Amino acid sequence: MVIKEKDALKITGENPRGGKGTIYNYRYLDKDEISTPLKGFYVNELLPGSEIGYHEHIDDEEFYYILSGKGIVNDNGKEMEIGPGDLIYTPFKEGHGLKNTGDEPIKFAAFIVEG
Repeated sequence: MVIKEKDALKITGENPRGGKGTIYNYRYLDKDEISTPLKGFYVNELLPGSEIGYHEHIDDEEFYYILSGKGIVNDNGKEMEIGPGDLIYTPFKEGHGLKNTGDEPIKFAAFIVEG
């Protein structure tokens, strides 16, 4: 199966996870379309000045792979700069948030896996 970028469902989110600003989610696959514990595969664009609010993953874990842009991740209360090529891994029962501190969107692939 091949899913073209033009065929991914674009969803606009405001104030993601209690943060601020705008995020564009491109849904390539959702849990109902996958036969594994993967809950979804998305490519996201967090616009400049926007942030995903800090949140915990109680029954799943999440991976963000940064494709472009730069920002600051809150990884369980520890903040650090991120950029292209970085992987943010949030295991079960841990939390994270993401701020775009740059002049371009942070584009990242997100994988969510059931616990």
